[in-house]
Order: sequence, then C-alpha cells, then structure tokens
Amino acid sequence: MINIKKYILFFSMFFLLLVTTNNCLASNTLSNFSLYDKLTKEEQQLFIQEFGKKPVIVEFFSFLCSHCYEFYTGSHQKALKNKIPKNVKIIKIHYSKMGQESGLSTILGYAWVVAKMLNVQDKIIEPMFDGIHNTSSIHDYNSIKRIFVRKAGITGNMFDAAWNSNIAKTLFEKEYDIVEKLNIHLVPDVYINNKFVINISGLFTSDNDNFYQNYINLIKKLLKK
Repeated sequence: MINIKKYILFFSMFFLLLVTTNNCLASNTLSNFSLYDKLTKEEQQLFIQEFGKKPVIVEFFSFLCSHCYEFYTGSHQKALKNKIPKNVKIIKIHYSKMGQESGLSTILGYAWVVAKMLNVQDKIIEPMFDGIHNTSSIHDYNSIKRIFVRKAGITGNMFDAAWNSNIAKTLFEKEYDIVEKLNIHLVPDVYINNKFVINISGLFTSDNDNFYQNYINLIKKLLKK
C-alpha cells in the first residue's frame, strides 16, 4: 500500500520546488501541463546513438533523490514490467551529479553499475533507497557492500572483485558521460523509445488520483508511437 501522506507530500514538493534550484525534480524542459513532449530530431539522434533503435524506456534517477524514492515505490515497478511488451528494455541510469560535495553520489552511482554487472539491480534498489531515506544506514563503501551481501546473496569477495574491476570503472564513466551528453539535469526523468519524455508533474496535475495507472497507460501509449 502507498503511504498516502508521503504520496501527497511528494507531489506537493514537486510544485513547491519548481521555483528553487534542485536536481531532484521533473525535467524543466517540458511544457507546463502537457503529459509528454517529443524530443527534437537532434535529441532523438543522440538517444539512438546511446540506446539503439529497439523499444526502450530510459529512466534517470538518483538514490539521493527523495522524489525518485517515492516515485519508485509508488509507480509499482513490477506492475510496469508486467504490463509492457516483453521486447521493451528498461534502462535505469544513476544521476551521479547530485550531492557531489559529499562524494556519496559518486559512490552510489558506482554501486549501481556494479549491481548491473552482477545482475542484482532488482534486489538492491529498494534496500539502497531505504538505507538512504529511511534508516540512514548507507554512507560509504562498507555499508553498500553489506546491502549486496545481505539482500542480493553476493559474497564479499565477489563484490570486491566487481567493484575494483576495470569494467566497473568503464561502465561508470560511460553512464556519467551519458548524463552529460544528453544534458540531464533533473530527476526522475523518463524517456520512451528515444522519442518522448514524460512530464511527471504535468501527469500528476491532470489526474492526481490515478497518477500511477495513468503513468503506466501513458508509457504503453508512447511505446506504440
């Protein structure tokens, strides 16, 4: 069940913070109340270069972003996977430029690419969010390692090897470069088939009572365009 108070607070903060400087928001490039925008041909080409021409959903998020946490827990990620065609790939890229002064954002982004390497994204994403926003138990390499060991069944040696590998370093640099190349500044940000970007705050404004169902329906609609 969705925590209704958190649900209301989450979207209230969307509009309150639209007048502030914050990386943890819906994209500021969108029309105010449209449900989605179409990317320019130049933007589409950039996305195609990174993600190919096959059906894809690309979501930019940050573990440090409270809106991303509420969006993840409320949007029923498993329901989304079950309702879209099997050939549609879902790619989540960590926005590692938030909170850079502490260095934690970089470590969390690095942990995400390690999770991808070990194919345990679905097992660690919720515990990672919880550790940041609920228990405040994640703050360094060792606390992240415990999540992988306890929640994903990865041995300490496996985690260390993946973390210290050149592959992890290369993947992290690639994802960081993608954020730079595609000019991503605000999260959560969701792109469909390299053509459309969803206006999350506009979607909520249009029908806040059915936001999550409308979100899934909109994705299904855009995947057909």
